[in-house]
Amino acid sequence: MNIDLNTEDMKAFVTINGNIDLKGGEKLAEILHEITYMNNIDHVVFNMTEVNTITSSGIGKLLNFFKHINSKSGTMEIKGISDSLYEQFLDIHLHRIFPIEKS
Repeated sequence: MNIDLNTEDMKAFVTINGNIDLKGGEKLAEILHEITYMNNIDHVVFNMTEVNTITSSGIGKLLNFFKHINSKSGTMEIKGISDSLYEQFLDIHLHRIFPIEKS
């Protein structure tokens, strides 16, 4: 799994290529930790088009990060998500917590 992080103005763009399994979850945690300490970031956009599966631990990491950024009055969203992941996220109602767009 590869994760690319780009920043522009006060936004961070995270593109994840590959499934978020045990090792992928560790990489995700590292990137989210890095963003946590970027004081000038108030909006984070994830592209998960190339992610077909995610562990419950990976979902927990996303939710924990959402809690952090939300506490700083920031926002987070997913723009671009695979069909399988989209269905999983809808089933567990993540779209009620933060925006999720397929394209």
